[in-house]
Amino acid sequence: MLLLCNIQTLISPLSVSGDDVVQFLLYFGLIAFGLFLLRLILKGLVPFFSWFLYMLFRLFSFPFSILNGLQRHLSKPWRFFYKHHHGSDGFNKFMRRFWSVMKIPFYILLTPLRFANAVFYNIFMHCGFEFYNYLSEVFDPSSRMEGSANLFTWVLLAPIRLVKYSWHFLLTVVESIIWTLVDTIVPALTLYHGTCQQASESITSSPGRLKEFYNSGTWNVGSGNFAGNGIYFAPVRSTALHYAQSDKRVLIVCRVTLGNVLDLGMAPKYVYDQCGHPDATDATRWGLKHGYTTGEWWRSDEGWWEYCMYDWKNRYNESWRIRPLYVEELYTETVHRIRGGMVHWLFRWIVIKDIFKSIFS
Repeated sequence: MLLLCNIQTLISPLSVSGDDVVQFLLYFGLIAFGLFLLRLILKGLVPFFSWFLYMLFRLFSFPFSILNGLQRHLSKPWRFFYKHHHGSDGFNKFMRRFWSVMKIPFYILLTPLRFANAVFYNIFMHCGFEFYNYLSEVFDPSSRMEGSANLFTWVLLAPIRLVKYSWHFLLTVVESIIWTLVDTIVPALTLYHGTCQQASESITSSPGRLKEFYNSGTWNVGSGNFAGNGIYFAPVRSTALHYAQSDKRVLIVCRVTLGNVLDLGMAPKYVYDQCGHPDATDATRWGLKHGYTTGEWWRSDEGWWEYCMYDWKNRYNESWRIRPLYVEELYTETVHRIRGGMVHWLFRWIVIKDIFKSIFS
């Protein structure tokens, strides 16, 4: 009897009454509802943050757009004399050599301007937009494997997402600082590439992130190619808008290391004459053979400048030379969210291989 009394005494504190069960279910329901509400609020903040970031960029980027244009014009102020081909091929060969020497003093004088542009675009802009992409993945994951399936996985995997995307943001900051130093030494410009939303996601997203794109994080040569086979960029937005022909038009704003630029107005006449027609392969062939990375062409029928980074079809362009900063949705006037964040354009084998090839070739 004494033993039974002792057992009952030990068990009695562990007994749960009906009121306790009701209270527990009430607390659990309140917590679950609170987490559900929090998830809805955070998901709702993602598009608002996109709009806010876009408006903030439009406000603060205007002076740097002018500085970017100034850097482009002052680095080669004689470009306007070569909108069209003139002179003999022998004379143009001499002028190509002459102007390559004349670039040196302009390069030295423009160093502070290159540094200012590199800091703004690489650090403030790129890190800012990548912070938006990573924060979006923490609040509203795009992958079922990271918590988009339901509330339970969203809560359970939140610490993993926080650690993962904090690490990626740290890599982005390190990468941006390195690119700032590189852009100060090796001139780069902020240029525009008009395309559709689907193509922009394929270009900018990390490899393996999107199942529908096997070659994500790379640039591929498209069609047309009126100034040679390659990847095309515009120095002004209005030109790039011409090439964004779809219902969901976007602009990819990039930092582009153009390298050795061929003024097509000084190219051999047979090369220049091919420009303006589809698949001007001689421009690419002649340019690459003579050490040029990019061709600069005045499209007289439209009245604008274009850059073509030379490459052959179905071969990846040297990706370290083209680094997207953000993607602008023209149909919503917001920043396009890159699911999982952009590919790291520095910490990749294809990039390292391209850099070594450029240095030692």
